[in-house]
Amino acid sequence: MSNRILRPLPHATTREAHNVLQYPRKYLCRSSTKSTHDNEAVPMKLVHMPFIFIISLNLGCASVRAGFAQKPCVMDADHYAQRAAELQAIVKADQDDRSGSPDSINWMKVGPRDLQRRMLVAEIFAEGCFREAQDYTAAALVFQHGDTADHFYQTFIWSKRAVDLGDTKQRWLMAAGLDRFLIRSGQRQLFATQGGKNPGSSCWCLEPVENTFPDTKRTEYTLRTLDQSMIWINSLNAEQSSCGKSQYCQDALRPSPAGTVPGFW
Repeated sequence: MSNRILRPLPHATTREAHNVLQYPRKYLCRSSTKSTHDNEAVPMKLVHMPFIFIISLNLGCASVRAGFAQKPCVMDADHYAQRAAELQAIVKADQDDRSGSPDSINWMKVGPRDLQRRMLVAEIFAEGCFREAQDYTAAALVFQHGDTADHFYQTFIWSKRAVDLGDTKQRWLMAAGLDRFLIRSGQRQLFATQGGKNPGSSCWCLEPVENTFPDTKRTEYTLRTLDQSMIWINSLNAEQSSCGKSQYCQDALRPSPAGTVPGFW
């Protein structure tokens, strides 16, 4: 898997691109025969809710869906194996769509496929079919290529669960998901995982970073310091001599002081 986590490019979306976390029952507990549009749904923001709330949704959604004919994954090993294999196929397709250089990707084609993959992941999650670390990791990576801040926060939650289940390599994905969440929310990133381009420029820059966040934490989660992240950005500009030494992007982002992410920072 590539370690280049880039700012998502905008593309055309539909109402169904709304975050699975914004309307949890609508997207995680929806019937395949019922419209996904629910005008009575109340938007929810989960930033300040305990991590366990989101993770535990998969334990109950299957039981509240009317007409749910399949046994929940916790009761059906064969069904779990099938869904786990589907998750791996979904994340492979996600990565295959990003196998070329970032500038060569046709985002108008990839964007709708990303949307479909997120919907499939949400369906599998609703059936209670996330069990192993690799399930959470696959889902987290798919949502890392989402559209909204909440998609990226979901990446943070699911990759954290993968870490809790023993896959410590996913600390990097935790960091990248949280950084994307903060940037999309208009705040400075913590781990310096996110690059972008200023308007009208072809040169990569590093998205603004919260300078009170300790470099030791960056090393713990991403295995690189802030200075090393700037070297990474320089490497993206290696073939463009006109770019010169890399700088921070010009986005006017708010600070992300301690307390910004309850329970984490």
